[in-house]
Amino acid sequence: MRLEMFDPAPIGVVFTRGPEHRLAYTNAVYRKTFGDRPLGRPLRRTFPDLAQSGYFDIFDRVLATGEAEVLTAVPIDLDFADSPREETRYFTFSISRATVSDGSRGVLGVIVETTEQVTAARRIRVLSEERRRALLRYRSLVSAGSEMVWVTGPKGGVTEPSPGWQRVTGQSWEEFRDDGWIDAVHPDDRASVIERWSRTLREVQPRFTHTYRLRLATGGYRHFAVDAAPVRDGDTVIEWIGTCRDVEQEWQDARRERLLARATAVTADTARPDEMLAALTAVIVPELADNCTSYLLPQALHRTPGTALTAERVAAVPAQDPPLPPPHHAEHLGPDSALVRAADLRRPVHAVFPPGSPPPDIAPPGTGPWLAPDANSVVLLPVVVDGTTAALVVACVNDDRPPLGQSEISLLQTLLERAHTPLSNALEYQRTRQVALALQHSLLTEPRTSPASTSPSATGPAARPPKSAATGTTPSCCATAPPSSPSVTSQATTCPRRSP
Repeated sequence: MRLEMFDPAPIGVVFTRGPEHRLAYTNAVYRKTFGDRPLGRPLRRTFPDLAQSGYFDIFDRVLATGEAEVLTAVPIDLDFADSPREETRYFTFSISRATVSDGSRGVLGVIVETTEQVTAARRIRVLSEERRRALLRYRSLVSAGSEMVWVTGPKGGVTEPSPGWQRVTGQSWEEFRDDGWIDAVHPDDRASVIERWSRTLREVQPRFTHTYRLRLATGGYRHFAVDAAPVRDGDTVIEWIGTCRDVEQEWQDARRERLLARATAVTADTARPDEMLAALTAVIVPELADNCTSYLLPQALHRTPGTALTAERVAAVPAQDPPLPPPHHAEHLGPDSALVRAADLRRPVHAVFPPGSPPPDIAPPGTGPWLAPDANSVVLLPVVVDGTTAALVVACVNDDRPPLGQSEISLLQTLLERAHTPLSNALEYQRTRQVALALQHSLLTEPRTSPASTSPSATGPAARPPKSAATGTTPSCCATAPPSSPSVTSQATTCPRRSP
């Protein structure tokens, strides 16, 4: 075998002679990679900078046994001729015993560098492991986290199950996948979220945020904040990942502040109780209820609990047609009316029921014009001022929204506190008027006597004036006394002015 035939080979070739493996031949590729090492020297002295001395033992075995050995993608650490510093590179070796043309035996090594392939493969393995661990972390977060995590394709459509979504909404994977998630969104919120999400996908916006109501597996709806972003590979969107976070309490707090501010604004210059209740009723609908009716109780101070009640309707506001009865109308309610019960209890009466099927005691016949045919809940709120039920507010919710809950009742009570001052003033005026009327009645019915008759008689107190023979009534202070009466002066008596 003539060694010169390997000169143009695109791979490295080396030949050593004898048991000391003296370097006898290297081709151009070998010299470019490992340097122009001096010929005639033993291999161990030729490569004093080789860190892996075990390679020399391979040459010994191959020469002794004649069995070829192949080493695949093994590392070599030394100062390479085409590199400015010592480094580790990878090569595949094929080492076999060979006889050259002069009959001498030696070891022939064919060397191919595989550094790029090994580095790429290692990088792929690292990336694969990182991706595997990231996926495991992601799945752990999805399973254990309080937020719902979901993944869609680049054009939308859910592509992976979401345990959080299934836990909250009750939707199965078959119901949730693709665009099935829309079925869990509140009907009133679907149009807006579909329009926003479609525009985000079409324009590939950097972020998608939205708040909508989701139907819960346990019934009812809660507000969730959605936050999503595209996942890119270079300039290409390969998927979207997003989360849904329960923000019901935050939404309730924001709504509370907004409604209280609005109630303060609309009642700022209102002093009359009926006008105040009418303004608050307009705030309640449609934010908290679909229908709302407010009543003043003119008999608040002198009505006996458990008896019939006359309520003056001062406001009736519906969210939509048909309209409620007009305000400023007296309704006479029997003792069994739910409104009477709320007034006597002085605490809210709350009922939740199947749409259109209110309990019979919540709306006796003829006493519930505020109860819509498809209502699912109603609350009767007494407005108590100084221990007296001075007004009643009835709020009703229809089947197209969740029933009234404790948070809505609490907010309604807070709003109605705005009417406390005018209602208190009205009750104080009513008390004052009742005192004046009682005083006037006392003055009108008090008997008038002569000075002589003021002293007690020997037989008892002074007798009352006789009743009129014509009318059978006792003369009032506004009547003119007969001229012959010795106990009445001829001067006219002035009647006390009646209270307005």
